[in-house]
Amino acid sequence: MAKHSQVIQVNPEREARFGLSAMVRAGNTLYVSGLLSVDEDFNLIGAGDMAAQISRIYDRLEAALAVAGADLTHVVSETSFTTDVSALAAASAVRDERYRAAGAAAPVATAVEVKGLYLPGAMLELVATAYLD
Repeated sequence: MAKHSQVIQVNPEREARFGLSAMVRAGNTLYVSGLLSVDEDFNLIGAGDMAAQISRIYDRLEAALAVAGADLTHVVSETSFTTDVSALAAASAVRDERYRAAGAAAPVATAVEVKGLYLPGAMLELVATAYLD
């Protein structure tokens, strides 16, 4: 378990409801919990549209990183869990453009195809790790 002093909250109510921490900082490493394409009420955004889901997830990632004083230039690793790896590959330009726009090099990345995700209709869940210097 993380120490309370290591936890960085983004949405305290949701984090308490799901029993997780949105982010944990250990030394200079920031671990970002899995992000889905949802609105503030946890409703799915972009059902059936991988590009829309990627865009919303990166909106959420950038907002979460900002809470910790970071941005996409700090992301060193990401793992994508997807229900459709072909759709993920076809929409990868959305992700690539976000890193380009931030002036960031692409991080190391792994994509894993899964049968389903926590939220029905979600096509992608992103876990990221950032290094804060």
